[in-house]
Amino acid sequence: MENNGKKRPPSDVDMENEENPEDDFPMRDVVEDAFGNKRSFLISYRTVGPGHTVTAEEEGKDGYGYQFESFSETSPYNALFDLRSKMARSLATCHITKDDHGYTLLHDTLRGRITWGGMERIILVVDGIPLTMEDLYEILSTHEGWLFRLEIVDPSGDVSK
Repeated sequence: MENNGKKRPPSDVDMENEENPEDDFPMRDVVEDAFGNKRSFLISYRTVGPGHTVTAEEEGKDGYGYQFESFSETSPYNALFDLRSKMARSLATCHITKDDHGYTLLHDTLRGRITWGGMERIILVVDGIPLTMEDLYEILSTHEGWLFRLEIVDPSGDVSK
């Protein structure tokens, strides 16, 4: 702040109100899914160019569980607020179920994340469940003749809406 043309030194009040993400991240958060199961996430942040990216990865899934990301130009805490909203919305909706015949869509939307499964395999993570292309084939084969829309969204986007 300016004071008579001179910059004033920070006061004790200013120092107490400063945010220091290094003190808060990484953090753990537990979110309940649509079935009442508690899912644990490790949330980290990084400064990216002009802003902050906050990422949540489901623990114990070796990259094949839920993952969320959010970006804010102003603060990692703003990104964290957005991230938690995405997590709650996404985990509240279930897209697939599995029975003796394989996976089935519960409604007309399939949302998830594309990842690498090694051995030249793409994996789709839907509802925190890794699906192979064979699983996707089985799901789609029950909808022959139907129309579809495929939308690819940046990881910091929100597919839960």
